Amino acid sequence: MGTEIASRSMTEHTTNAYTYKTIETTGAVAAMVTRATGADQVALVTITLRFETEGKTSSGRVIHIDPGASVIYLLNSLRPLVRKTDVVFLLGHTYYFLLLAANLQGGQIVQSRLWDALLWRIHNTTADGEILRPYSISSGYSAYPTPQQGIEEFIEAASDVSLRSNFEKPARKTLIKQPLTPQQDPTDEELPALARKLGIPYLSLLPRKPPERVQQLVNPRLAQELHCYPLGRERNMLTVAMLNPQDRLALERLHQETGMDIFPILTHPQELQTALEHLI
Repeated sequence: MGTEIASRSMTEHTTNAYTYKTIETTGAVAAMVTRATGADQVALVTITLRFETEGKTSSGRVIHIDPGASVIYLLNSLRPLVRKTDVVFLLGHTYYFLLLAANLQGGQIVQSRLWDALLWRIHNTTADGEILRPYSISSGYSAYPTPQQGIEEFIEAASDVSLRSNFEKPARKTLIKQPLTPQQDPTDEELPALARKLGIPYLSLLPRKPPERVQQLVNPRLAQELHCYPLGRERNMLTVAMLNPQDRLALERLHQETGMDIFPILTHPQELQTALEHLI
């Protein structure tokens, strides 16, 4: 009975052979978990978007812009990052990625992949005005039947926030302003945590040769001078790896030299040094 009710409240959408279901309650997620009992384990990753347009302005004026199109746009960019056999749900402004035959560790790995891709997509498309930028995003993950033994507890645990990024200007005041240097010797554990605090991806390994069209934008001398490594370009956005993504002078210089908006990501000092040496 519960499964029948849940199925009536779902609408399935297809995008490039990848599907997701629009649901009205988490009962649809629970029903799918029940039907997927053939898998020894399932994991669940949730991502929630929050928009300024859901509330009021500081003057109390109600904003009537609907962020629904932005929610779907971002989901369509994330859906191909999990398997076609995985089940993806959209409930309001929250995504549920149900990963079949995945344990807790697998859920964490997929969460990290989706998180970095979402951060990149938000930064990469906002400059073009194609989407409404959420003021906050958060994510959690869990697995069933280990460690969560009940389906409801499994879904609730996935809603416990383990990753969060805020894009409001006040939040940026707390970010680290001093550049990281090799002398500080940050650990592999500290850098990903710092990247999450900054609201940007962390890349532990850099390609030894960037794409040719990117090399034409940032020559080796400029890359050495600014301690940045060009990674990719999409439309008017250039992605670069840096030791200090908060270095405003370097970001402004890159913008002036390339004429593009700059999306910085964090990387390890030794990895950046090695990659820059290969540019020479």
